[in-house]
Amino acid sequence: MAPLGASVLVNQMDDQPNTLYADPSIYDILHASGTADEVDALERTAACFCAGAPDVWLEPACGSGRYLRQAATRGKRVIGFDLEEHMIDYARQRAQNAGTAGQHQLFVGDMRSFASEVTPGSVGFAFNPINTVRHLESDDDLLAHFEQIARALDDAGAYAVGISLTSYEYEMPSEDVWTGKRGTCEVQQVINYMPPESRGDRFEQIYSVLTVTRPSGEQQIVSNYKLRTYNQAQWREIIERSALRVLGVVDMDGMPDEPEEPGYAVWVLARR
Repeated sequence: MAPLGASVLVNQMDDQPNTLYADPSIYDILHASGTADEVDALERTAACFCAGAPDVWLEPACGSGRYLRQAATRGKRVIGFDLEEHMIDYARQRAQNAGTAGQHQLFVGDMRSFASEVTPGSVGFAFNPINTVRHLESDDDLLAHFEQIARALDDAGAYAVGISLTSYEYEMPSEDVWTGKRGTCEVQQVINYMPPESRGDRFEQIYSVLTVTRPSGEQQIVSNYKLRTYNQAQWREIIERSALRVLGVVDMDGMPDEPEEPGYAVWVLARR
């Protein structure tokens, strides 16, 4: 199918819940391509910022656990949690199938209140890529999350947070197309991003059309959700108020970078 335009998506998808996460296998297929390269970048980041820290990785909101599976095959002990129990069940099964279940600690948890499940100071490297923290809807939520991370991190550990910063009133709507295939199942996601119209509106609206094609036929899943927005000043200000501090900024390949707005970068944070 040809991608739908943003205006069509807005008309068709008002008030539709985010159903992208309903089927863990579809989510995993869609995002699996390139996982090894992404973990290469995470390893470069950890090597640069976490010298002397335990070789224990933590991923909040880990979804299907694709990063953790790859990290475990490289000898790391990994910890992951997600709000969705079926995602954790899927991640456990995939870890079992890969023979790395003994290196995994997986549990159902909330980004704002997970630290009781993790030994304090045991994590050497935590990571949260691709705007996941923007699902937290308020400053209080993000500050609570950063406090939980600070409790889990080793003194020499670091937290890599991937975030797209906005430029209020200048950023234009945009579209991404993601594809994946496993066996006879093909998945395509067309996403339209509608930035806030003014500085007073702190949410970007996301409109998604997910098409799943199998030999038995084609299924289309439409949904929408919102992500909280930050320009660079807002992002730096909330970090300054938090239990964490900035160590540096890298790009998606784990190389040193200068943040831009609008633009995506990975901010590396550590305990104060």
